[in-house]
Amino acid sequence: MMLPQLQYKDKTIVYMADLLPSVGHLPLPYVMAYDMFPLQTLKEKKEFLEEAATNQYILYLEHDPINECCTLQHTEKGVRLKDTFTLEEIG
Repeated sequence: MMLPQLQYKDKTIVYMADLLPSVGHLPLPYVMAYDMFPLQTLKEKKEFLEEAATNQYILYLEHDPINECCTLQHTEKGVRLKDTFTLEEIG
């Protein structure tokens, strides 16, 4: 799966496609039912979420009906949701 990264105002915006269609899919075990290689996806998802939290990526969630974008943070329980906002609010 390709996750295009865009540079905008010194920020990195990542189009999440089906790896993370909504904030409800943040927990690691949540992968798409039609994924042909779910164990590989879990490994890659974990690595990506760590990278996204460390580098403060803005994740664009095309399929989320409520949250257009989000950022992540490292917590005692792993990577979790930090903030949600719209593309228009990026400044």
